[in-house]
Amino acid sequence: MSISPLVVVGASGGIGSFLVQLARQAGARVVATGRADDAEFLKDLGADETVDYTSTDITEETLRRVLGGVDVVIDLANAGPGLEGSAAAARPGGRLISPMGGPPAFDREVTATYAGTVAPQGRLDELAAQAADGRLRVEIGGNYAFADSRQALIDFSAHHVRGKVTITF
Repeated sequence: MSISPLVVVGASGGIGSFLVQLARQAGARVVATGRADDAEFLKDLGADETVDYTSTDITEETLRRVLGGVDVVIDLANAGPGLEGSAAAARPGGRLISPMGGPPAFDREVTATYAGTVAPQGRLDELAAQAADGRLRVEIGGNYAFADSRQALIDFSAHHVRGKVTITF
């Protein structure tokens, strides 16, 4: 099954960077949001286009690039009322997917799915195999010793981090 097109809001983070790659593998046309200095990184992951969220309205720019809106908006950065702006980038009858809570539906019959962190049986093994053989790139944005866990959380919360932050025991 392929879906096309979609936008990933928060594409340069750990989950977003995986989603860009997996959507590309599924055959989707991927519009990825990030900072201007993330554009090359996101294109290397498989994004067809990038939108700099620091200088451009994500919704307006997505609608300019994909007339009528995208099939799916995956928003990893906003929650609650903040999702309305992202949902506006979806075509009428499209979907918004987010790990954070919000309304069940939006204008133009855009429906919402709020995904948890439970993966189907075997999916994590499949993703680990893809990472091990290089089909899924894993970007480490910071690595901290366990004794520095507090600083890792502070840095993650206060700064833009590309990829995942790891803590080594």
